[in-house]
Formats: sequence, C-alpha cells, structure tokens
Amino acid sequence: MNNTAIEKLQKRIKRQKVLIIFFAICIPVAAFFSPQYFGIDPVQNNKYPMLDPLRKFIPQEYYLTNIEELRTYLIDLGNKYPNNISIYYENINSGSNISINRDLHLFPASLSKLVQAILITKKVEDGKLAWDTPLKAEEGDVSSGSGTLYKTIGNSSLSVEKLLDELLVNSDNTAQNIFRHQLSVDDYITFQEKVGLQDLYNESGFISAKEYTRLLRVLYTSNFLDPQNSEKILEYMSHSTFKDYLPQGIPSDVKFAHKYGENMEYDIFADSGIVYVPGKPYMITVIIKGKDGTKETRDWAIGLMKDISQHAYEVSK
Repeated sequence: MNNTAIEKLQKRIKRQKVLIIFFAICIPVAAFFSPQYFGIDPVQNNKYPMLDPLRKFIPQEYYLTNIEELRTYLIDLGNKYPNNISIYYENINSGSNISINRDLHLFPASLSKLVQAILITKKVEDGKLAWDTPLKAEEGDVSSGSGTLYKTIGNSSLSVEKLLDELLVNSDNTAQNIFRHQLSVDDYITFQEKVGLQDLYNESGFISAKEYTRLLRVLYTSNFLDPQNSEKILEYMSHSTFKDYLPQGIPSDVKFAHKYGENMEYDIFADSGIVYVPGKPYMITVIIKGKDGTKETRDWAIGLMKDISQHAYEVSK
C-alpha cells in the first residue's frame, strides 16, 4: 500500500471516529428532549407524571409566589381610582397574578394595533400576503396622530414587513390605516374564537387589563402563529421607541416587549407587555383614564406608570 493510500485510509478512520463521537452525544440529548421519538412514553417515564413536564427545566426559585407587597400596593391604587385604572400582573412561571378593577373596561387606544399585527402576520402565514408584498396608502390613510410615515410615504409603496415594523415600533397610525384594507370583521371574530378571547372587547369596543394581557400569552406560547412569527412580533415590540410609561421602571438591560396606547380624546394612557427578567418573566398591563387631556394629567399618568412598573419589577426580579 503506497503512502497516498495510507493517508486516505487514515483520514477515513478519523472521519468515522468523529461521526461516532457526534452520534454518541446527540442521540442521548435528542432522547432526553424528544423521548417519544424513541418509543418512550414521557408520562410513564416521568417521576412526577401529574405535574407540568416542563417543570423540571425551571428551578424552584424562579417560581415567584410571594407578591403580597405588590398586591397591597395595587389594591390601594384600585380603591383610590375605582373608575380610572385597570391593572393586571402575572408571573408567567407560577401563574401568580393580581387583577385590579378587573371588570373596568376602558378605551384601548393604540393597544388595538397589536391585534391587527397578529392578524396581518396570520395572513402572511396563510399565503394571502407576503412579507415583501407592497402596499400603498389609499385616500384618507395618511395620519399624523402617531408615527412619522405621514411625512414620507406619499404615493410610494412599503412592504408588509416594513409596515409591521412601523406599526409596532413607532405605533404608526398610517401603517394601521393601510393594514385595515387587508382585514375584515370576520378575521377578528375568527381570531378571538380560536384563541378563546371572545371577551377581549365589550360591546363598546373597550378592554380590561386582564383580558388584554391574555393577548400577550397568545404570543408567548405561540398558540396562534408559528413560533418564528410570534418571535418576530415580540422582537419588534421590544424595540418600541416609546419609553414614557412602564419602561421607566425597568432597567434598560432587561428586555421589555410592549405596546403602548395614548388617546387624548378619551384621556387614555396605556401600556402592556412582557418583562423578560432572566428566568422569571412577567406580564403587566396598565390602562389609566385621566380626568382630561392636559399636560398635567399626562404627567400624573406618567408618574403613576413609573411607580407601578418599579413596584412590579422589584417584586419580580
């Protein structure tokens, strides 16, 4: 056997050894995460078959249950403003939650844009739109109420993905109006029925903080959209340019995927999102109705949002 043949044989043996080591590592790992693939019943082989199978992946200390200090603080706020504030807080791991004025429904303002974002994304999943589909503003779509597209869009087209970015990052009203032409009432009804959110809106189109927070769970668990698209929406939300409300009470290095709403006609100040405290994420929604649309009232709402957010973060971190 010449030297060339020997070298080829040695390389072949080396490759085989690498493959053996690779499969020796990967097969047990795959079996651990997907036992049913190997014919193993995950329930029968679970030490605690009546518990959540994911429980073994989350340390006990991440199951926050002691939120009484926050509860006391929020209840006092609710009693002070029984007709002006709706709050919901929930630790995602443990399910520990606090609901303040749960039956109080208030105007959603731009919080409703999140529902629209989910429905548009579903259209992309179903092949009725594509991320690069160009859409133009029709007559009456351009609005300066929120966002900056009204300054630049003119007669040009923007892709669905760019409009979604503007809708969630900058809460752009023009993007919202353009998307409206792609959706029907049936789209909203079907969505609410599929995810069990029939009570998201009342007969006046108003929402409560508790019901709206369930919308965040639809994204977090990805039970309506494909995972990559739920992630896409939450990622856009985490880049929101609006920092006046709940972000004030959260450290800048903690990711906060949120949607805010503000409407001076209804004197509404709202914010809702998921705070990704490492290992201990929580959801929070705050909707405040002020006495008027003055700067003083807005400043009061901003201060109240900051206090609520700080209390929620301190008990959750």
